[in-house]
Amino acid sequence: MTENAATTILFDDSARYDTPRPHSPQGRRMFLLGTGTVAVGLIVLLLVRMLHGPVFGGSPVLWTQFFPAAEFLRQETVTDLNAPQADEIAADGPQGDWRLATLPYTGVPRTNVIPSASHGHAMTSWYRFKVAPPATLGKMSNDISFYLPRWKTEGRLAVYQNGHLVWRSHGDIIWNSFNRPVLIDLPIAGPSVILLRMDTLPGLGGAITPAWVGQHDALFWRYRIRIALQCIVPGVFAVVLLSMAVVLFFVALARPDSDLYLLFVFAAVLYTTRILHFLGPLDPSIISPVWFGWATVNSMCWLIVVGWLFCCGLAEVEFRWLKRLLVWGMIACTVATSPLFLSSATISALALCAYIFCFTLSTPTMPLLMAAMWRRRSGSGMLLLFWNMLMFPIAVHDMLMANYYVSIGHIYLLPYITPDLFLSCLYILCRRYINALGLAERSNQILETRLHAQEVTLRDTYERLHQIEQRELLVAERQRLMRDMHDGLGSTLTGAIHMADHAASHEVLAQTLKDCLFDLKLTVDSLEPVDADLLMLLANLRFRLTPRLRAQGVMLEWAVTPLPPLQWLTPSSALHILRILQEVITNILKHAQASHIRLSTETEPPGILVRVEDNGLGFCPDQRTNEGRGLHNICWRANALAGRVDWRLGNPGTNFMLWLPIEQPATRAQPGSP
Repeated sequence: MTENAATTILFDDSARYDTPRPHSPQGRRMFLLGTGTVAVGLIVLLLVRMLHGPVFGGSPVLWTQFFPAAEFLRQETVTDLNAPQADEIAADGPQGDWRLATLPYTGVPRTNVIPSASHGHAMTSWYRFKVAPPATLGKMSNDISFYLPRWKTEGRLAVYQNGHLVWRSHGDIIWNSFNRPVLIDLPIAGPSVILLRMDTLPGLGGAITPAWVGQHDALFWRYRIRIALQCIVPGVFAVVLLSMAVVLFFVALARPDSDLYLLFVFAAVLYTTRILHFLGPLDPSIISPVWFGWATVNSMCWLIVVGWLFCCGLAEVEFRWLKRLLVWGMIACTVATSPLFLSSATISALALCAYIFCFTLSTPTMPLLMAAMWRRRSGSGMLLLFWNMLMFPIAVHDMLMANYYVSIGHIYLLPYITPDLFLSCLYILCRRYINALGLAERSNQILETRLHAQEVTLRDTYERLHQIEQRELLVAERQRLMRDMHDGLGSTLTGAIHMADHAASHEVLAQTLKDCLFDLKLTVDSLEPVDADLLMLLANLRFRLTPRLRAQGVMLEWAVTPLPPLQWLTPSSALHILRILQEVITNILKHAQASHIRLSTETEPPGILVRVEDNGLGFCPDQRTNEGRGLHNICWRANALAGRVDWRLGNPGTNFMLWLPIEQPATRAQPGSP
């Protein structure tokens, strides 16, 4: 396969991957839209059922009495706010200048940001409701309930019926149950007077919403909806976001660019801490009120900072000095509001200052972030900025509500807007993660296509190289055989022809032709597969030499031992070994006048030793001035095998030794003749 063909496959395959399958996204959208519509319909049906009873069929009408106004009396008292209220009071409440107040009503307006030293002084507000059930209701005990959607104060609340205590608030006086609706079963079902006593720290304010009295079943659905909206749903949001944060935390650990993921995790932890502020009341035996206030107030401030940093990270812009000012300013606020320096009431009062500080510093960057998102054409970033900008009026609403400038009958909206911001962040992170996975899949597919193309190219190249190598091996083997036959068999035949031309004796000519035939058989034996077994090669040599030695009256003693395999034993190497031993034995027959030849083998790591001994005339090449061509060929062939040869005088005769390595030898000579 050519490079152009591989490139064509690559781009065709990549385009096929990028092209969406027809109708698949539209089908998924329709499925999700239908599922969402069914879910919303079920939720609406359940809400209608909770608000108005059964949708189908009638239901009995239950009695309720709504109090849009109440009689109000304010007193400045000396009260220990940490001590419980009295169990019994006058049935109609204390004597004083009672006046009618429209609810919701802030009986004690907020006049101080920082609470002043009260020295036991408290503002006590009294609210009086006169219950007048119809005569047909009867005296059904435990069937009449009192319902108050919300009350708010830095203090405590107690409810009396006809002067008897029926309920009091619990927990810390600052972090009390201000966000929880109150539903109290009244012990008296007939006409009665209900008194609300609210004790408040001076100057920090206190208010209540309109109230209801009626049959329990008529008021319970209101209570359920209110407690769900004010406490349960924000708590569920916090648990869900915290669960997502746990998953993203482990994702962040596996990703190098994990800053945004870690910011989301940090923000989810901060939001969960903040939501504890709305769930109350706080039990001081579990956690100290000052530390609880410090954590919940600062968590909101840090949540604003983390949201701003998330937007900057998404837009890939960095307002260095503003970032330092905001972060270090928040660190200073966190330290300044430490419980080591301030009380619980002071920390609660300083929350507004901390919120204003964060909003003031982060607000100017919103236009700059919007410009950066617009330049990047980032729809996700614009969505995130929308929710961030929407938080500003929502936060203002909640701060005004907390300071009694907006009716406390409203619901705090930040616990609902913040999860939407989180969902936008989660959507962006999921998009980034899915895009990264898609990019990785496309990259893997492109790499796979390229790899396949390279494999095809390499396979073709390997086939061509293998064919070339085979041809070169065949050519080299032919050349080796031709060279060996020319130098050995050819020279012997030439000598025989020369003898025939000069009328040599028949005996000499016959012996020459026999030597020629023996040389040819030896060459053929070198081509036989021996599977790296030197003993098999030596056995073939023994088979060829035995008739010749027997004819000359020489006895061959065979004393070989098992040898390790020689993986390098090729036909060329085998022929070198056979030529060496042939030359040695031929020299013994011609010159040594021996009657006994002994061939033995042994392992001598890192090689093996082939030994040829005779009982003829002694011979040592070092004592001769001219070794002759035969001895020179022996040394050359041994060197080509990375081996060595040696002759030693025996008693009697000569001891010839051929040492061969077991591992692959390094070629020390060209494969041709010397």
